[in-house]
Amino acid sequence: MSIHNDIELQNQYARHLQAGFPLHPTPFARLAAELCCSEADLLTLTRDWVAQHKLREISAILEGQALGYDSALVAGCVAPRDLERVAAIVNAHPTVTHNYERTHHYNLWFTLAVPQHMGLEATLELLARESGVSQFLPLRRTQTFKIGVSFDLVRKQSITAPRTLKAPEALAHGPRERVLLRALQQPLPIESRPFARLAERAGVSEQELLELGGALLGSVVRRYAGTFHHRNLGVHGNGMVVWDVPEAEHARVGALLASAPEVSHCYARNALPGFPYTLYSMIHGPTREAVQSVATRLSGEIGAPRYLELFSTREFKKCRLRFFLPELDSWWSAAHAGAA
Repeated sequence: MSIHNDIELQNQYARHLQAGFPLHPTPFARLAAELCCSEADLLTLTRDWVAQHKLREISAILEGQALGYDSALVAGCVAPRDLERVAAIVNAHPTVTHNYERTHHYNLWFTLAVPQHMGLEATLELLARESGVSQFLPLRRTQTFKIGVSFDLVRKQSITAPRTLKAPEALAHGPRERVLLRALQQPLPIESRPFARLAERAGVSEQELLELGGALLGSVVRRYAGTFHHRNLGVHGNGMVVWDVPEAEHARVGALLASAPEVSHCYARNALPGFPYTLYSMIHGPTREAVQSVATRLSGEIGAPRYLELFSTREFKKCRLRFFLPELDSWWSAAHAGAA
């Protein structure tokens, strides 16, 4: 049977894509051999998923801390009438990657990463000034218990397995490394030798590109993988569930949350004014009710009765973080000129 008519085989392929795509000269042929299908069929299916806006892209996910970047989840309280205008200003920043309206007094939540010399707080001050918001509040990760999402095409939910996490060492990167890392961050062409195409565009060799990616995989390159548009897979429940847990209990509760397959991300973060929740988890399911059911179950299992479900009601921006962007320098210069 062709993979086009076998949903279970497609599900296996989707898991491969999300867990780790082969850094190999002919990666689709390698995956096709594992799945007992043809490379041509696999390429056609992958192109179909992209055209149907199911598969967002296949590319490298890099660790910003190892590259000298500072990052945080950011919360803002924005008047509903101003939300779209403010979201557009925030979205214009090149390294804002996720931006959602959520169901709370803090109603705008986005992620931001900037080179340390630019300053995270300084960047947020510029965004607040331009948008007219009194303050954007950063929530930095203090501990990471789980990171990375994997969706099941049949069950319509996250099935993310726990991974061993280690802090990557800082990478001393010169111009050549930046060229190679920029190439690895680009969406992978869906063709038989895709890394050769990326290398050609960057003016480097395929061998050099794959060697660097392989050497840094699991550290600076956290994963080389595919990401999906979860709503187009039927995963309509997307809840950020935050937990009021004493700091002394973070390790125990964080580990228990991370063990749940429905939880894709779990972090400890600093508290906000009037917002005592310090453990953050992302739970995905086919419906909002399914996410609420998982949160209720987890609350009993971990012994944490105080939690809050923050559902995304609008997605303003979602993309992968790109490092070493010339556009970021341009934004920084223009923002400072406007603030002068």
